[in-house]
Amino acid sequence: MMRHMKKIKTIHDQRYQQFISELAKERIRLSISQAEIATLVGLNQSDISKIEKFEKRLDVLELTMILEALRISENSKLQKIVTTFVGVPV
Repeated sequence: MMRHMKKIKTIHDQRYQQFISELAKERIRLSISQAEIATLVGLNQSDISKIEKFEKRLDVLELTMILEALRISENSKLQKIVTTFVGVPV
């Protein structure tokens, strides 16, 4: 019989936290406030704060909207961050 390893919640995974930290740095670099991102995504500013402090998990649709708000289509730095995190070219 195989022993089951205790699963670590993904919100505590170092790769997730590094990715969220990079998104937050990019938001700050672009001079976009948490409130502005929240409005574009349909969340509250406190939700963005909780995501950036690893207190709330970012879901896939929220991620997509945040990437659009950070102008990923014209943002090569952000494209590299996402490509590194996902492990495949976007």
